Amino acid sequence: QRNKKLITEDFKVEEEVLNQFAEQKVEKPVKAIPAEKIEKKKQKPAKKKAAKVTRKVIKPKLPQKPLLKAKVPVVVKSPYPQDFPEKLKDFDKGSVKFWHEFSPFLFVGEETTLSLTYMGISTGDITITTKPHTRLGETDVYHFHARVKTSSYYSYLYELDDVVDSYVKMDDFIPLKFSLIQRESSQNIDDLQLFDLKALKTYTFYKRVTKDKNKKKKKVANIPLYFQDPFSIVYYIRGLPMDKGGKYRIPIINQGKVEFMLVEFVGKEQLKTKIGKKEAYKVKIISKHKGKTIEGGNMTFWFSADERRIFLKFKAKIKIGSISGEISKYKE
Repeated sequence: QRNKKLITEDFKVEEEVLNQFAEQKVEKPVKAIPAEKIEKKKQKPAKKKAAKVTRKVIKPKLPQKPLLKAKVPVVVKSPYPQDFPEKLKDFDKGSVKFWHEFSPFLFVGEETTLSLTYMGISTGDITITTKPHTRLGETDVYHFHARVKTSSYYSYLYELDDVVDSYVKMDDFIPLKFSLIQRESSQNIDDLQLFDLKALKTYTFYKRVTKDKNKKKKKVANIPLYFQDPFSIVYYIRGLPMDKGGKYRIPIINQGKVEFMLVEFVGKEQLKTKIGKKEAYKVKIISKHKGKTIEGGNMTFWFSADERRIFLKFKAKIKIGSISGEISKYKE
C-alpha cells in the first residue's frame, strides 16, 4: 500500500508500469522447494548417438554447371537495446562466467532472527523471512522480506522500524522489484526500485521526509543482464559454491547505480550460537558502496555448513561505527 501510494500520488507513474510490477493473486501456489531437499541444477547426460553405417556408392561423374549460392548472413539477436553502454556489456561478460554456478537454498516459511549490536550495545533485531512464492505481472517470483526494529530500551535514544522486500525471478534469480520503507526518529524514507528486464532499465522512486524538508527523486538508468539488489544479494551469496578460495565479483543495482561486491569464501569455522554449535562457512565481502549509511569496506558473513545454509552471523562497518548480528531464533 505504501509502494502504491508513493508511485501513484507522489510520482504519478503510468498505469502500464504499475500493472507490470503489481503483485497478483496466485490461485495455485507455485510449487515450493521442500525443506528437506535442496534444489540443484541437474545436467542431463548427453544421449549417445547410434553409429551411422555408411555405404560407399560410386556414381558416374556427369558434367554439371556450377551452382551459385548466395551467402545468407546468420543474424543473432542481441539482448541489448540500441546504444546500450559497452561498460555494462563488459560487466555481463564477467558475470556469465559464474552465474550458472548458483543454486538457490530456499525454504518457504523460514524465519531467521539476528540480535543486533552497535558499538557493543544491544540495539534490536533483524528478522529475515522467506515468504510464499508469488507473481508480479505475469512473472513467477521468490519473495524475501526483512524487518529491522530497535529494542524498547534503545528506542529512547533512537527508534527505527525498517522493512525491506525483494522480489526475484524464479527462473534465473534476477530481481524485479526492491522496496525499502524506513520509519525512524529523524526521518521517513520510501525507496522503491523497479527493474524492467526487457528494456534493461531501472526506475527508482525515492522520497525522504524530515522535520526540516521533504525530498523526492525519480531516476531512470540502464542495467546489465546479471545483477542483484541490496537485499537479494544475501540469498545469492548463500547459494554460491562455498569452496575455499572461491572469489566472485557480483553487480548490485542500487538507486540506478551499478555497484560491486567482491565475495571471497575463506573456509570453515566453529561457532557457538543460541541455536547450538555450528560449523560455518566464513565469507569475506568488500563493498564499494558510497551510501549515507553503509560505507565501502569489509563485511563478513557466516552461513551454516549444512544442507540449509542458515545465516548465522554478520559483521559490517557503518559511517558512525560498526554493527554486528548473531542468530537468536530460527524457525523452519
